[in-house]
Amino acid sequence: MDGFTTGLRKGRARRKVVECWLTGLALSANSILSFAAGDFTPFATASYEYQSNPFLQSNGSPSRLAESADALVLLRAGMDAWISSSRQALVATSEVRRFDYRELTSLERTESQLAGTYRWSLTSLVSGSVEYRHEHRMVPFDELADTRELLMETEDTPTATLSLTSRTGWGLESRLRVRALDSPRPDAPQLNLHETAVHEAVRRTLKSTSAGLDVEHLSGSYGGATQLGARSYRQTTVQLAGERKIAGFSAFEGAIGYTRRDDAIGAGASAFTGLLGYQRALSSKTSLEARFTRAVNSYVTSAGSVLDTGLSLALTWRLTAKTQVSPAFSMMRSELSAQPFASGSSRRDLYRVLTLDIRYQVLDWLSLHPYARRAVRSSNSPAFGFDANAIGLELAFKESQ
Repeated sequence: MDGFTTGLRKGRARRKVVECWLTGLALSANSILSFAAGDFTPFATASYEYQSNPFLQSNGSPSRLAESADALVLLRAGMDAWISSSRQALVATSEVRRFDYRELTSLERTESQLAGTYRWSLTSLVSGSVEYRHEHRMVPFDELADTRELLMETEDTPTATLSLTSRTGWGLESRLRVRALDSPRPDAPQLNLHETAVHEAVRRTLKSTSAGLDVEHLSGSYGGATQLGARSYRQTTVQLAGERKIAGFSAFEGAIGYTRRDDAIGAGASAFTGLLGYQRALSSKTSLEARFTRAVNSYVTSAGSVLDTGLSLALTWRLTAKTQVSPAFSMMRSELSAQPFASGSSRRDLYRVLTLDIRYQVLDWLSLHPYARRAVRSSNSPAFGFDANAIGLELAFKESQ
């Protein structure tokens, strides 16, 4: 009897321990779930668009332009997601796009995009992020000339950053970015680009103003074209940079410096580079954004470099609580040095784009987006000049946040 009683007591004690352990586990799980927050938002759009010049062919051939005009239906579907806790956040988006033309069936295609960013912080002074972006898309016709061939390119870009901040306002940000691009051309179907960029920024922050020094070293190489052989390059940019932000009113950022690019065939570039950006709330309903940039970039078509100088202006006017009107203008002047793989002579382009977007929120989950776009590029290489217009209407289905 005593043995039975002792066993019963031990069994009750074990059950009590198990019950306490399960209760603690349930409370911990509930605490974790309340600690982290997240959301998943699907979206879809359907657009009908008329294009006057889908191939962006030379404006010196009006008869060919008339033959090219067509209309298309663009369908997009995807998902936005985010999960966050006190010191971590994960933001991701995925999207699939389908292009169907009425006449130009050779341009029908499916494109996709996947992007995600993970942000973390150990303390208020140590933080960082890891980002990955993958996209499969059409090679833009403004990078080609005298061709109607549909070419698809794939780009993968992982990025990692680490930020260290002191209590006195000094900060250091290190960023590593890798770019892998497979971008075929009619005469180079295996053309690809691989770049690695290391960016270091030192900042001193006082209230709403910060200033410092930026240094970026970029190394890359083109491959996949027999007429090129192995072509590698190195590029270094040093800039003085600063920004000033007044919450809810204005933001200014600027940088000025010098970029030098060297490659094996002497087709690099050296130039003063930088940027100026300004945002301002003109009123409770209207805001203005202006931006000027000058940079040395990689130009895949010629497997070389290009000096781009750009200016953009955008106005946002919230006409009513549900209606927003956004006119914008941008201009880009591009200077390409002589490239044996391309035309063999220097090329200069002036690219101007004028857009008008109107967005009307019909319901919490439905919006209308009529838009118009005019793009004109003049060039001393006639094959790269064009004049193209587009007008369309988009229906967007997405639950408002």
